[in-house]
Amino acid sequence: MGDAGELAALLSECGLDPQRLEQSQQPETQERYAQHTGEAVDAGVFGAPSYVIDGEIFWGQDRLDFVERRLCA
Repeated sequence: MGDAGELAALLSECGLDPQRLEQSQQPETQERYAQHTGEAVDAGVFGAPSYVIDGEIFWGQDRLDFVERRLCA
């Protein structure tokens, strides 16, 4: 996954613009990533994927049904 050419090919195969790979390395994107990482740490997130809704953490892909219920409440 560290090969940019391979990642670009995978993006294309998925119907996504390979330019997204270049955009991901832009300073603005990296700053946003750092900001989101800090917010996750502050919220107590300890793994991925994690979902925080009104301060409540839902951790793991197998918890999406709980996330859905919380969002619909």
